[in-house]
Amino acid sequence: MERLKPPDYSGIFLESKQIRYEDIDPPLSRLIRLINAKPWIRTYGCCAGPAHHGESPGHQHQFFIGLLVDEASAGKIKLWGWLDEANRLNGSTGLRAEMEYVHKHPFGQGMVDGWSAYRVAAHEIRKGNTPLPPQIYLRLIKCLETAWSDGGTF
Repeated sequence: MERLKPPDYSGIFLESKQIRYEDIDPPLSRLIRLINAKPWIRTYGCCAGPAHHGESPGHQHQFFIGLLVDEASAGKIKLWGWLDEANRLNGSTGLRAEMEYVHKHPFGQGMVDGWSAYRVAAHEIRKGNTPLPPQIYLRLIKCLETAWSDGGTF
């Protein structure tokens, strides 16, 4: 079976072997490697990870991953299942992973050649002004990794 290829626009897209994984936090780096191992999905960007955002309180520990998904392979449905499982594993920590469609991304507007762009990010669900500790973000990344590895059909 021929491996699907995401659109190659403007030279911004990096094949997984070209990504500088050493510049990304190890927990997020492992997750990105797992994601890029599948033919129906590719990362097109991410933050460097929670540890690179500093230690000051607030939203500095958040993370995001930009994803290109082959819609012909039911990629969006697979993503929803992955996030549901990761959020279930994470429990009631006050943090959950959410996905949003990216209308404008490095490769064009909306869907390009059957590939759509999404952004997966951590969103806090809490009351009050007390920031969540960085360990909560690391736990969510681990839950995303576990859910991806246990996904079976992914």
